[in-house]
Amino acid sequence: MDDKKQLTTIIAGAERDPYHVIYMGLMRPQDDTLISRGGGRGLKIYDEIERDCHAYSVLQKRKYAVVSFPWEVKPASERLKDKKAAETAKAMLEALDFDGLCVGLLDALLKGYAVGEVIWDPATWAPTQVIMRDQRRFLFDVDSKPRLATLQNMLPGEELPERKFIVHRFGAKDGNPYGLGLGSRLFWPTYFKRQGITFWLVFAEKFGSPTVLGKYPEGMPREKQDALLSTLGNLAQETAIVAPLETEIELLEAARSGSIDTYERLVRYMDEEISKAVLGETLTTTLGNGNGAYAASKTHNEVRLELVRADADLLSATLNQTLLRWITELHHPGAEPPTVWRKVEAATDLKAEAEKDQIVAGLGFEPDEAWIKEKYGEGWSKKAAPKPPPPTSPIAPNQPQNPAAFAEPGQADGPQTLVDHTLQQGGVALETLLAPIRKAVAEAKSLPELRDQLDTLYPDLDARAFSELMEQALLVAALAGRFDVLTGK
Repeated sequence: MDDKKQLTTIIAGAERDPYHVIYMGLMRPQDDTLISRGGGRGLKIYDEIERDCHAYSVLQKRKYAVVSFPWEVKPASERLKDKKAAETAKAMLEALDFDGLCVGLLDALLKGYAVGEVIWDPATWAPTQVIMRDQRRFLFDVDSKPRLATLQNMLPGEELPERKFIVHRFGAKDGNPYGLGLGSRLFWPTYFKRQGITFWLVFAEKFGSPTVLGKYPEGMPREKQDALLSTLGNLAQETAIVAPLETEIELLEAARSGSIDTYERLVRYMDEEISKAVLGETLTTTLGNGNGAYAASKTHNEVRLELVRADADLLSATLNQTLLRWITELHHPGAEPPTVWRKVEAATDLKAEAEKDQIVAGLGFEPDEAWIKEKYGEGWSKKAAPKPPPPTSPIAPNQPQNPAAFAEPGQADGPQTLVDHTLQQGGVALETLLAPIRKAVAEAKSLPELRDQLDTLYPDLDARAFSELMEQALLVAALAGRFDVLTGK
């Protein structure tokens, strides 16, 4: 075999792997937990994991987090044929219970793979439903093609038709078609948790109520001993009992040294291990204590979102290679199949964004209405400008001119020239002072980064020119005020 041909040929395939068990052309799952603890039940042992309330909760949280985000169908190109294929696929997915299909296929998270049978409408060749099937009924050959185990053909199973079964896998390693689900990791924490709760209940029964001790005189017949024991056994439900005069009854209180919350701490530890295995973190399901819990929970939620984004992308890849390709082949031969993707994004912290916008607005910038609606949603309109103040009445004709007036005869607005000049100089001084701050705001990517840059800039800000200008402004304001008093404004 020449070098170029080797590059296009599978050399390390499963059929040549000495560590893969292949029987009758079928591959065997590589899940050690399933092999050692399956006991003939196979994947059924992983159904018991979902009986645990905490495990069920975090698994559902991860599944439904995917379908909580919107999905969209994108055409392969701008060609008319490809756009038509995308429109057809989108219409058929909308008619289908698409989110339900996604949740069903995400059962692969727990068991390694999930299989859905597509039911097509013979009149329109549209998928009317996708029925999720028990994974134990499917076997895989060395080419990873599924085969159906039936009563008539358990091994090697029946060959399946094309465009009929969707197989979604999770955690597949070394080309293993069975995948490797979270059940392999969750089996032991849930098992130890069940054992811990069993011992915890025994402890609660033992140390929650005293043990009744009945003493009888030596030589009492066996039947009377049994009667006494039966009477004492009813003491848990009764408030009083009767016994022979010679019988002595005591209540023994259980004594225990050391910590009494051992079982509770064991159960909580297993819950945390389950959360970490499924969500990659713990604080979105377990309340954190101490300072910084809010910031830590936000970080943990970002970790969870990374898993959700990965789940959504892997699921979309499966649907793009199967259902959307099949729809295109049946309805638009020759067109490139469209793709479906979910837009997984973290919720925007509107409070932090509003604070940043407020800082920028304080520097003299004003966002337009379209930008506000795009960022904060509909329902916003431009605030009406305030009405201008009424015009100042002119000086009464009979009022004598004050010789101390600042304006020349016929110039009632003499101080306005000083005010305008001060404002003009103020704009220059303020711009000089705020220029580095504007630059920092424009370049900052977050409020903490802006805060750090402002702390760095503060010692180097030169406010001398602005201070001198403020002194002049106060003097001009005082002069203008005196002018208004003397002229009756």
